[in-house]
Amino acid sequence: MDGDELTEAQVVLRRPVNEQKPAGDYAATLVRDVGRPEMYFAFKDEGDARKFAAAAEAEAIGSHPDWASQRAFELDSARLAEIEASLPPPRTHVRQGQFDQSTLARRSRRGPWRPITRDD
Repeated sequence: MDGDELTEAQVVLRRPVNEQKPAGDYAATLVRDVGRPEMYFAFKDEGDARKFAAAAEAEAIGSHPDWASQRAFELDSARLAEIEASLPPPRTHVRQGQFDQSTLARRSRRGPWRPITRDD
């Protein structure tokens, strides 16, 4: 996966985390300075980490000294598609349709822009 694909994969993988409504904070980041790009998720709550690991079918691996546990799984495009298919459709925002329109269409709906003039 290249950089754009990894970013898209991270967005997909954040969805199950948000769907499970984590009890604590979490963070996700892409790491490119190791041999191959890796995606890290860190959870404040161990239960949240276990839920995510179970959903991703991640296996326990050697633990980092600063972490309570560490799990890993291979993510290829087929696995990512499988995870995405298991999720409900993403929620759309009411205003999202407005952003799909051109700038001119949005501006004409609001009316013309007039410059601010001073009367002095």
